[in-house]
Amino acid sequence: MAISNEDFVVSIEKSRAYFLRHLQGLHIEQIDWKPYRECKNIIETLQHLIVDDRMALESMKSMAEPDYSACIVSENDYDQLLELLAESHRELTSYLRQRVRDQPLEAPACAWGAIMPTPLAISYLASEDFFHAGQVSYIRMATDPNWDYYGAIYGVGE
Repeated sequence: MAISNEDFVVSIEKSRAYFLRHLQGLHIEQIDWKPYRECKNIIETLQHLIVDDRMALESMKSMAEPDYSACIVSENDYDQLLELLAESHRELTSYLRQRVRDQPLEAPACAWGAIMPTPLAISYLASEDFFHAGQVSYIRMATDPNWDYYGAIYGVGE
């Protein structure tokens, strides 16, 4: 079976869907909760992922380090942040699909300023979703000891 750049774009759509499953059924008090000061709460994590998407798009287009100072997400409404996150990810994946459609796998791409082969750059984008899914699950388990991680995320009992 041949692997294409499209397969890697699909993988970041799947990694984002995986992240979003961690948010389903959140209690309102979990959204702002932090286990310690340096940790991001869920609102801050959503803001961060929007910036990641937007800066990944800028980096892919410019093939250079993005200007992070130009991208501040100050929205604090949870539902609005989810909409912005869906929009930022849709813009990123749409651009990637157009950009990599006819490129060989070894074609260079840029992920947040680092030049590398396209599939590797795209996998870097997916790593953010998995990392932050872990943060959300930590918050959920710390604030709700009855939360069934395996049931919620994978649809199976422990």
